[in-house]
Amino acid sequence: MKFHDHISCSGLWKAPERDLSSVLLDLNENQFLHKFLAGFIANELKPQDLFAYPNYQPLLNELSQYCKVSTDSLLLTNGADQAIDLVIRSVFSPGDRVVVPSPIFSFYYQMLEVNGVVPVIVGFEKQAEKFVLPTEAVLQSLQTSHGLILCNPNNPLGVRIDPEQLKVLVEACVRQDKPMIVDECYFEYLQQSCLDTFGAVRQLFVIRSFSKYFGLAGLRLGYVVMRPESVRELLKVRGPWDVNHVAVKAALFCLQNQQALQQAHDNLAQIKSEIVEVCRANSIVVYESDTNFLLLQDERDGRLANAFAQANIRVSNCSQYPHSFGLLNNLLRVAVPSSSDLKTFLMALLRGSCSAACLSDVKLKYWIAQRPALRTCGVSR
Repeated sequence: MKFHDHISCSGLWKAPERDLSSVLLDLNENQFLHKFLAGFIANELKPQDLFAYPNYQPLLNELSQYCKVSTDSLLLTNGADQAIDLVIRSVFSPGDRVVVPSPIFSFYYQMLEVNGVVPVIVGFEKQAEKFVLPTEAVLQSLQTSHGLILCNPNNPLGVRIDPEQLKVLVEACVRQDKPMIVDECYFEYLQQSCLDTFGAVRQLFVIRSFSKYFGLAGLRLGYVVMRPESVRELLKVRGPWDVNHVAVKAALFCLQNQQALQQAHDNLAQIKSEIVEVCRANSIVVYESDTNFLLLQDERDGRLANAFAQANIRVSNCSQYPHSFGLLNNLLRVAVPSSSDLKTFLMALLRGSCSAACLSDVKLKYWIAQRPALRTCGVSR
């Protein structure tokens, strides 16, 4: 027996096994929907949701209104990971070259590799304390490649692509008739989409997720927005019931309760803003983002990472992130913590910063007293 050569030669993308009693800030999960999701579990789930095969049309109907597209332009997938796999397998062939401005969500590299597709890496550039997409370099590489993959906002960098840059890149792919994948898994935090302008473009494949803003990472639900003729082709590759019934019901619940989600998002944005202020007041370099996470600059000795570990807080050390060209050296990616975890997070943050002004619980309480927003978010509890 023999496996395909490009599979045998590829690496393994292994998901971490985590202690779920930790404060989980390493995978950008939404920490702000405990009460909302508890209500769904208590009031919406029925035994039939477990023993019956799912119906997808009710969710497709609701999702079409949310995305402002027709139902036949939508493909539900088992998480955005399956969407990535399906689109790459369907539009690229072994030996193709695809431009990937990097770093990007590392599962893209894995799926390109196992499908025998060659990534053409174009690195983001760092200007001051911002990460910038080098549009001209991307356009130049696209001329000799078969397609383009973008992440907007970017994970792990957290930055958006300028709308004018995006317009230029989409138009180049249309002109050259090359597939363009745009990952919008953090779209809800940005509220800008290439679908607003280019929804009818045949070459465009927009991948989204219910894992981040909607808080359903454990149920594995994503979707692709594309032309109906492309949906018909990808349905030949996706299994008939790859998305489970509980995920469908949870997604419907989320889409039908947008006000509660917005309140949770407002709470997240408030806490995120306060964390940025605390960082800057204590000489901790922080990179703001258009997502639910922040990048924090650690020292070479890893004192900030150690402080988080001692507090049982899981964060993502991005130093070894593939194709990052040193941009992420000593950078920690941290999801915005919930109100209940915020005091623990701030104590670890300030201890790790070695700021003489903020090493005691008393002094942290002083910080809280000076910031009404933190008190509102529940840190003083």
